[in-house]
Amino acid sequence: MTQPKIRLALIGHSGAGKSTTAQLITHTAQSRGLRAEVIKVAAPLYDLQHAFYTRIGRTLPPGQQDQQLMETLARCLRDREPGFLLKDFLTRADASSADVVINDDVRSYDHDLLRLRASGWTVLRVSAPDETRKERLTAQGYLSLSDVSTAGVEDVDADVEVTNDGTLQDLAGHVRAVLDRVFSC
Repeated sequence: MTQPKIRLALIGHSGAGKSTTAQLITHTAQSRGLRAEVIKVAAPLYDLQHAFYTRIGRTLPPGQQDQQLMETLARCLRDREPGFLLKDFLTRADASSADVVINDDVRSYDHDLLRLRASGWTVLRVSAPDETRKERLTAQGYLSLSDVSTAGVEDVDADVEVTNDGTLQDLAGHVRAVLDRVFSC
């Protein structure tokens, strides 16, 4: 009998450290002999963003995002095909052979996150002070900044909380402590 996958949904405002936390979870899982994979709800949005910038003759560096464009694309997709992003994501997540599946970009808290939670996903909120988040995003070269898609994240009932207001080593320590709890369940 195969052991069920550990599924973690990381939520928080942009710049809080969700992607960094996902990388630390991946590293910690691998150090324990587990395979981990980060799967993005927004993968189709990244594809569309790439096509948009390619069409206008501009290239975005890897990992770069235009948050306002991504929010507009998500809104348009949800208006025309409401379940597409989550269905596409769940298909990819269910096909994963990883022991630990991580999502660090779910934004629809009143729909998508509820479905993830009902499917056994553990919700981990990553938070950081606003000024710290803005500094991080500016340093990453984001073309536009917006918290529209993460509005209300503070009100979501998370299973686990991680505050990312210190060093990378501090965050790594918080992640190890959280995973000790999650992996022991």
